[in-house]
Amino acid sequence: MKKIYYYLLMTLLVSVATVSCDKFLEEERYTDVGYDYLKTKIGIESAINGVYYTMRWNCGMENYFVMVEMGGDMAWDGNDGANKPAFDNYSSAMNSANGIVSGFWTNSYSGINRANTALLFIPQVADMTDVLKAQRTAEMRFMRAYYYFDLVQHFGALPLVTKGNVSEILTDYQRAPVSDIYNQIITDLRAAYDVLPDVWQQTDRGRATKWAASHLLAKVYLTRISAETAIRGGKASDLDSAAYYAVQVINSTRFVLEPNFSSIFDQNNQKLTKEVIWDVQYTKDVLFNGRNASGSAGGNQVHQYWNMEYQTKPGMTWDMVNESPFKRVRPNPQMVTQLWDFKYDARVTKTFQWVYYSNWAASIPKWAANYKYLDPLTNKETTEVIYTTPAPLVGQPKFRFADTAIYTIPLYYGSLPYYSSFKTSQPVLDGVKYRKMLVDIAKAPYTLIPMDRNNKLSFPTMSKHLDAQRIDLNDRAGSRNFVRMRLGETYLIAAEAYGRKGDWTNALLYLNTLRKRAGYAAGEVKPSYVYQIYGGANNTLSTANNMVVTQADVILPKFPSGAGFDPFVDWMLEERARELFGELNRWEDLVRTGTLYERAKLYNPDATGIQPFHKLRPLPDSFIDRLLPKPEKADIQNPGYF
Repeated sequence: MKKIYYYLLMTLLVSVATVSCDKFLEEERYTDVGYDYLKTKIGIESAINGVYYTMRWNCGMENYFVMVEMGGDMAWDGNDGANKPAFDNYSSAMNSANGIVSGFWTNSYSGINRANTALLFIPQVADMTDVLKAQRTAEMRFMRAYYYFDLVQHFGALPLVTKGNVSEILTDYQRAPVSDIYNQIITDLRAAYDVLPDVWQQTDRGRATKWAASHLLAKVYLTRISAETAIRGGKASDLDSAAYYAVQVINSTRFVLEPNFSSIFDQNNQKLTKEVIWDVQYTKDVLFNGRNASGSAGGNQVHQYWNMEYQTKPGMTWDMVNESPFKRVRPNPQMVTQLWDFKYDARVTKTFQWVYYSNWAASIPKWAANYKYLDPLTNKETTEVIYTTPAPLVGQPKFRFADTAIYTIPLYYGSLPYYSSFKTSQPVLDGVKYRKMLVDIAKAPYTLIPMDRNNKLSFPTMSKHLDAQRIDLNDRAGSRNFVRMRLGETYLIAAEAYGRKGDWTNALLYLNTLRKRAGYAAGEVKPSYVYQIYGGANNTLSTANNMVVTQADVILPKFPSGAGFDPFVDWMLEERARELFGELNRWEDLVRTGTLYERAKLYNPDATGIQPFHKLRPLPDSFIDRLLPKPEKADIQNPGYF
C-alpha cells in the first residue's frame, strides 16, 4: 500500500488547503480547483496527507534544528552557518523579522489550517465510510494539537483557530491565553486517543496512532505542570495524567526498547525498530522525497550539520560514509566529559563518532626524525624530544589507507570554567597524568584531538543523524526518517512525572530500566579508550548494573545552596541529554522546566546576549503587519522585542 509520501497530488493539495484560515498569514487565492474536490475521498485524503507533509519543514535546511538545539546548554555553535548570532548568541538578529522564526510560525499555522480545512470537509465526503471518517478526524485533531504544542512552547499566547474558513480574509486574530492553548491541545489529543487505532504503526506508516497521541499527551501534561503553572493552566492532577499516559504506551506491548542503543539510529533498522512511536517518513526514491519550502533538494537534511571538519586532516577526504562536514553545531566539550560515565555508559560512544579511518592515501603524512609535544599548560610545542623515529621509518607513511587517521579523545584537562562554582560529577585528569597520556599517544601516527583542543572545526561528530545512503556525495536530500517520538523518551517522561510526585519506587523503576539498556551488554566489545583511559575493565562483561541509580543519586544537589535549581529536575535534564542528545528537543526542555536562562548562562559561553525574555520567540512581522486595525507592538508583541 502506498505510504503517505507516495501521494502525487501534493501540489494540488497545497493550492486547496492553504486557502482556509491561514489567510491572516499569507493572502493567496486559488481558483483552479473547486472545493467540491475536498468532498471526495481522493481529495480529502490528499488534503490530510498535506497536513503530515507540512512537518517536513522541520527537518529541511537550517530551520528547526537551530531553534531547538542552539542557544541552550548542550550544544555550541560550530564554524559555519549564518544563524548563530540569532539563535546561539541571542543577538539583535533574534527579532520579529527573523526568517526562520517567521518560517516556523507560518509552517506550523499552515499545518493547523490544513487540518482545520480537512476537519471542515471530512463530514461532507460521500464515498468514505463513517469508520474511516472518524479515524481521519482523530488524525487531524492529533496533528492540530501537535502543531499548537510546537507553537505555544516557542511563542506563548497564540491566535487559537479551530474552525475551517474558506471564504473570508481574516485580519483580526487576537492571541488566546496560554492556558487556553493547552486546554485545546489536551482536548484534541484526548479525543484522538479514544479513536486512533491501537497499532504499532498504521498500514500507511507515518499516520498518527493511539500511542502517538498517548505519548504526546504525557509530554503536554508534564510541560503544563513543569513551570509557570499559572500561565500554562497547570492542574494538580497533571503529574498523574503525565504518568498515566506514558505508562499506557510502555504497557501497550506495541513498543520495545532496542537492546542496543546504536540500533535506534541504524539507518537500515529505521523502518523496523519498535522503539519509534511516530516519525516523519522519507524514502530513497527521489520522486517521492519531496522538496523543501525553500525549493531545495528536499529530504531530511539534518544529517549534514553536526559534523566536524575531518576532510582537511591528514589521510582524509570528504566521502559518503563520513558525511558533509558542515560544522554548524558542536557538542559542549565540558558537557561531554562530565555528563556521561565513560566506564559504564555506552551511550556516549554510540552518540558520537570518535574515530575516523583514512580514506585518502595521498595525504597520509610521513615520519620525521624527531617528535615533540604540545604542552597542555602553555599550548606551545616543547623543546623536549619525546620520540625518536627509527631510521628505517623516516620518510615512510605514518599509517596506511583504512588505518585510524583521527582520534578524538573524550578527556578534559584542568579547570572547567563553566563548572567552577559547583561540584563536578567525575574527576578530571591532573596535569602529570594528562602529560603522560599526551606523550604516550603522541607516538601514535594519527591526528589526536583531546577534548581541550576542541574548537569550532574539530570536535566529536554527533552521529545520530548521519546518512550514508544518499545518491552521491553532493546530494543533500537524506532518506533517514525524522523521529519525533520514541519509547526511550516515554520512559523519561514517566520517571520525571513520578519523581516530581515523590513516588520514587516508580520513578526509579522507569529510570533504571532505561539506564540498564544504556550500559554495555554482555559480550559487547568496549572501545579501547574506555578501559585504557577511563579505567574500565578490558572485558566483555555487562555494565548494566553499574548504571543503576538510587533516590539519593537523583536528588543530590550539584549546585550551591540557593542557586535556584531543583536537584531532581536538574538531574532529569542531564539524563534527558544523555539519552536524547541531538534529537531536536533541548531548547524546549529548558523552556519547559524554566531553566533556559540559567543553564545557558552557566554552560554556554556563546549565549552572550541571552535575557530572561528569550524564553519566548518574537511574533513575526508577517503576522503583526496584517492585523487591522494595526495594533501597537507593545500590545501584541512578546516582551523584549518591541
